Amino acid sequence: MTLDGHNKVIAAGFTLIRKRDVPEPGIWYKDTHTGEWSKMAQYKTKAARDRQFKELLKNEHIVED
Repeated sequence: MTLDGHNKVIAAGFTLIRKRDVPEPGIWYKDTHTGEWSKMAQYKTKAARDRQFKELLKNEHIVED
């Protein structure tokens, strides 16, 4: 998704989330309050991160980037 796409989705009231592995597995988000990618949470394992990520995506206002 392009930056323009991010801005349109966020303006519509959605929060974008993405996985990152460096320096440790984590979930990052971008919404109307932050405007930039910010760390939501950090995990000891990718499996733990992926379980939480799956749960977050059940929210109708959260979209994976």
